[in-house]
Amino acid sequence: MSASILVIEDDEVVNELITKHLRANNYRVVSCADGRKGLDFAISQTFELILLDIMLPGLDGLSVLKEVRVHNTTPVLMLTALGNEQERIEGLRTGADDYLTKPFNLEELTLRIEAILRRYQHANQPQQDNLLSYQQLSARVPELTAIELDIAKLLAANIGTPLSKPYLYQVILHKEFGRYDRTLDMHISNIRKKFKHVGLDPAVIKTVHGKGYMFTYMPDFSAGHS
Repeated sequence: MSASILVIEDDEVVNELITKHLRANNYRVVSCADGRKGLDFAISQTFELILLDIMLPGLDGLSVLKEVRVHNTTPVLMLTALGNEQERIEGLRTGADDYLTKPFNLEELTLRIEAILRRYQHANQPQQDNLLSYQQLSARVPELTAIELDIAKLLAANIGTPLSKPYLYQVILHKEFGRYDRTLDMHISNIRKKFKHVGLDPAVIKTVHGKGYMFTYMPDFSAGHS
C-alpha cells in the first residue's frame, strides 16, 4: 500500500500543487491549511510523513511540531522560508527530520520524501544482524525519530572511529554537506538529550573536532535498563 502523507500548508496554490503532485505519484494525501486542524489530523490518524509549513493560521508550525512529538515520532519535513536559518534550527531542535526551503523544486521534494520514507520503513523492519538493532534502540530510547535512529545505529557500528560530516550527510541525509548547514549538529544534539532523558550517557557521542562524530563505547541499550 502507498504511503500516507499529511500536508499542512496555508498557501492555497502551494498546497494544491504539492497535493496533486503527490497523488500523481501514488501517495495517499490528506491536506489542510490550518495549524490546529493539521494537529488534530496528525494525532488522530496514522501517517508515514507530515509536510509542515512554519507560518500557519490557528497554530504555527513549530507549535504543531512540538505537540506532535508529544504523541508520536512520525517523520516531519518542514517547509521553511528562504534565508530563515533560525526557523530551520528551531525546527530541527524540536524534532523535525529534515527541512526544505521555499521556493523548492517538486523533484527535490520527491527525493526528500523518498529518502525519509526509506529511513522510516528501514527503522520498522526486523534486523537480522548481530549489531545494535533499530528495535533495541527504539525500545531503550523511544523518543528517537527515524533519522536519529539511523545516525545512532551507524555511529554504534563504528565505535572509536570518527565519521565525518560529509560522510554522514551523504549516507544519512542524502545530500551534500554545506559549510553552514547545522542539520546534522541539531540531530546529534537531540540524540544526546534523549539519551540523557532515559539515563544514558550523552557523552558517548563525542565531537571530534575537524573529523566528525563517534561513539566512544557501546552503552547498555537493553530495554528497561536504568
